[in-house]
Amino acid sequence: MTGISKPGSRWLPVRVDDFEAWQVCLLEEAAQLLGVVLEPVGRVHRPYSVGSPVKFRGERAWLRVGTFLEHEMNPNAWRGIADAAAIPGVSKPALLHRIEWHTREPVSVPVSAEIVTLVTDPPASGERYLRTAPDLPDDWFRDLAASLAALRAYPTDRRFPVHEAEKYGYLMSATYGDTVPAGVAPVFGTEHTDLTWANITASRFCILDMEHWGVAVTGYGAAYLYLTALTVPATANRVYRALADVLDTPSGQYAQLVAAAIILRNLTRLPDPDGLAALVHRRVRTLLTRPTPIA
Repeated sequence: MTGISKPGSRWLPVRVDDFEAWQVCLLEEAAQLLGVVLEPVGRVHRPYSVGSPVKFRGERAWLRVGTFLEHEMNPNAWRGIADAAAIPGVSKPALLHRIEWHTREPVSVPVSAEIVTLVTDPPASGERYLRTAPDLPDDWFRDLAASLAALRAYPTDRRFPVHEAEKYGYLMSATYGDTVPAGVAPVFGTEHTDLTWANITASRFCILDMEHWGVAVTGYGAAYLYLTALTVPATANRVYRALADVLDTPSGQYAQLVAAAIILRNLTRLPDPDGLAALVHRRVRTLLTRPTPIA
């Protein structure tokens, strides 16, 4: 467990040389505890979780095993799927069963295993940012708008530090100085703060992962989804029209500036082959000089 780091290693805070193999061990342990059968294909590894299709009570479902690494993640993210189970009106996998336990090796780590309904539609994009136009029927946009409206209507005290008012103030000041129009101001409510194109499905709309939802500036999820589609103008315009009731508000415009600042910050260390940063900058200029709805 010590020595020079190898590719694929992670710290728990002690190092695990093969993190994916450790995840597989937890997945197999969860399957045994729950009495489900893992399917041989379709496994997905993510930084804090591993998932696989399974047979649960005679039906196909999805088993997600998540580790709570307290030195690098928020407990609200770890419990996000469980906390979201009671939210009505949001298109998302239904939580069927959940258990928790602690690992014994290499150190004690809290682990959750969640069985949710299986989503068969693929993600709308293989990346967080949209690069090609997905096939999205009109119903998809209606379901998107209805899901985000239902989420906004659900009260919560779940919080993530980056979406605190004070952090927004620092971010806006560092990014835009004192150029934010006086009428563009935030209202806080319940939002999905990781509404990426890789986290929603097509051609039927569904939010795959409900880890990151909580209090944020109203319109943040809509703003992030819209801005990260700007390299596909036809899709971006349809997203805007579907969500204009929130994006056109002062809070929705503030949310666009927050999302733009976060996107631009991230793009400083990521490839940008389609020129998303330039398009986001152009939208920001419009918001700062003429904060009105797009045509």
